Amino acid sequence: MPAKRRPLNRASKHRITPQAIEAYRARDYMALHRALGLYPWEMSPLPDDPLGCDPDWIMPERTNNLFELSFPQALELQRQLEAACK
Repeated sequence: MPAKRRPLNRASKHRITPQAIEAYRARDYMALHRALGLYPWEMSPLPDDPLGCDPDWIMPERTNNLFELSFPQALELQRQLEAACK
C-alpha cells in the first residue's frame, strides 16, 4: 500500500511572528523563547549584544557546550528581530 506523501517544511525553524516581536520589544525572556520555539539551552537573542562579545568569542572546534554553540543563531535572530521592529 503506498504511503501518503507530504511536502517538506523548508521554512526557517525560528519564525519571526508578531508574538516574538512583541516579546522582544517588552524584553520578556520567557515569552520570546516560547514564541521562537527555542530550547532552554539555546542562547536568547534578547540582550542588545549577546554576552557583550563578538562571534570570535566561540571556537566551535573546542567546545561542546550547546549554549555557546547557539551564539551565531542568537545573533542572527537578533538581527531579524531588530529589522522587524523598524
